[in-house]
Amino acid sequence: MTKLVVGAIAVIAIASTGFGAHARPGIEEIGDAFQVIVPAYAFGMAVNEKDWVGVKEFAHSFLAMEASVQGLKLVIDERRPDGSDTNSFPSGHTAAAFSGATFIHKRYGIKRAIIPYLMAAFTGYSRIAADRHYFHDVLAGAAISSLFTWIFVSKYDGVQVAASPDSVSVRFHMTF
Repeated sequence: MTKLVVGAIAVIAIASTGFGAHARPGIEEIGDAFQVIVPAYAFGMAVNEKDWVGVKEFAHSFLAMEASVQGLKLVIDERRPDGSDTNSFPSGHTAAAFSGATFIHKRYGIKRAIIPYLMAAFTGYSRIAADRHYFHDVLAGAAISSLFTWIFVSKYDGVQVAASPDSVSVRFHMTF
């Protein structure tokens, strides 16, 4: 069921970027999709685990990252390489993608984060290739999101205890 939900989120994210079955997506469009898919996958992973603490921590880290990135874009007046505006620093696309990948790494381990990290790195590459950001913009976006994730997110211990007036339940998760 979770794979179906994650797949549906991915399809919606890809469709929202403006390319469909008859169009060949370019590097920029794939990066646009990954900036949504990676954090959506991280969120879906936490929901699938019924890891409500993780959901809350991801929300806090993502909101703090987004506020910081958008605030810096307002304060720092750096023109994009393509000259379109002065919102180059830092890369919000890269920050969003790395937020999801770093959350998975910190919360659930590096093995589960390898593919999301590759997708996040491709997102950064796509922003440079599309002439929308400089390398230091991408690096700053990745660093900002990683910083907030390491501050707000704790390692998932796999054990959850829930209590109500009539019962106590213990849930644990083991990976081999």
